[in-house]
Amino acid sequence: MTHTKQILDPDFALIDFTQVCEILGYTNNQSIHAMKFHWCIEQGGAWWGTYDNDELIALSGIHPFKDGYRALFRGVQLYPRSIGLNRYHMQSHGFYDQLPMQIEYADDKPIYITTNTVNDASGKMTRVNESFKILARYNIVSLVGTETIFNAEQNVWLLDPDIYFKYRNK
Repeated sequence: MTHTKQILDPDFALIDFTQVCEILGYTNNQSIHAMKFHWCIEQGGAWWGTYDNDELIALSGIHPFKDGYRALFRGVQLYPRSIGLNRYHMQSHGFYDQLPMQIEYADDKPIYITTNTVNDASGKMTRVNESFKILARYNIVSLVGTETIFNAEQNVWLLDPDIYFKYRNK
């Protein structure tokens, strides 16, 4: 059974998770340093993890960004939710399980999510960007623009929490 909770400090589950990410070639999450764990918290952010029993299977953070927060920061999962493909991206543990908690953390401030446009450090990042283009068709997100963030060209999406919850609760 899966559950999601805030991660306050690196623990054995997180260390094990980063080692699996390294083996899988997920360079943004191959270590506590690479994922910018402490940096995120120092900026006023937080982390959430989704666990299958005691094993960490998905992780993402949130930190201050622009006039609000950047959610699903360094988001990664070892495997998707077992619902099959879903046009609303609900097979993602980060998008389904962690984002509601990050929306609450943002306390009614705007929420941005970024997706890499060309630099694909895991082999999956550009697919996520394509998924967000589909989410934009449903007005769950809207494209704000493209920026270079942490030396990577990224699309910046603004989340509409009301529409997100409408589709999440379907």
